[in-house]
This record gives sequence, C-alpha cells and structure tokens, in this order.
Amino acid sequence: MRVRDHIVLSTAGAALLSPWAGRDVLSFWAGSVLIDADHYVWFALRQQCLNPLAAVRFFNEPHPPQHAATRVLHSPVVLLAVLLLGSRHRQLLPVALGMGLHVALDEHHEARMSKARAAALRRDGFSCQACGAREPRVVTHIRHQPWLLPSYATQHLVSLCSRCHETAHGHEVGRVSWM
Repeated sequence: MRVRDHIVLSTAGAALLSPWAGRDVLSFWAGSVLIDADHYVWFALRQQCLNPLAAVRFFNEPHPPQHAATRVLHSPVVLLAVLLLGSRHRQLLPVALGMGLHVALDEHHEARMSKARAAALRRDGFSCQACGAREPRVVTHIRHQPWLLPSYATQHLVSLCSRCHETAHGHEVGRVSWM
C-alpha cells in the first residue's frame, strides 16, 4: 500500500479513536505511519539520498524492491517486541497497536490485489493484451490507480508480457497499444 494511503487511513482511524483514546491517539497514529521508517533508512543508505520525497516516489513505483531490510519494522519479531514493551511501559502500547494496524492494512491490501490480479489474468486468458504473447511470465499492470486509496477493480488491471510491461512503465521507448 502506498505511503499516502497509509497516512490517510491511519489519520481516519486516529480521528475515530480520539474520543476514547485521548492523547494516546497521537502515539497510535505515529506507530501506524512511522513504521515505514525502515523503508526510508534502506532508501537513504542504498540510494545515498536523504530526500524523503524521493523515497516516497521510489516506493510508490509499481514494483519497489522488497528487500528484507525494507521491512525490518514490519516483522512479527519487532511487532511482538514493541507489544511486550507496551505491556511494561503503557505509553508504547498505542504505538504497537498502530504498527499492528499498518501491517494488517498491508496484508489486507496484498490479499485483495492478489485476488484482483488472478481475476485479470484469467479474464485476459493469461496472454499479453498489448502484443498477444503467451509467455510464462505474463503479469498484471495497473493501468489506472486512483490518486488516493487503492482500487481492486479488475477493469483497472491489464495483463502484459515482461517486455510490454517494461514499456508501459517507460523503461523502453515506445507505447503499448492500450494506453
């Protein structure tokens, strides 16, 4: 899920919880958004760039790297450690809950996208909709994604071979026919 989607959903969740959670809602919100600091640290070290906007653009690309170092704070071990610390230090409990919400949103998003991708591939007969190729690595491409919050509608996905997929992302000169 994109950073801006996490920020919006976490802010909405925090606003809904604020009558019951009071000031703890800020810790909840911080945990749910700042968990992505692992992405930024990896980006800064790997790309040798400290620009947070460049990092957001990088991770909002269609297939950002999924190196283990980009998900350190998302691991069950870290989540459990923060939750256990929260049981001893109450001020960390809302942070742990926010981090858990973030990971749950990621899992929900991946499950919905996997289902939509599979449906689009079946609909397209597992063939590239730009050139007709039926190679084993036909993938789905998101041809339209709303600016805010993801869409899981299969009409926003198209099946493409690896070459046409690269072209669709502007990594090769040319334009695929359906764009």
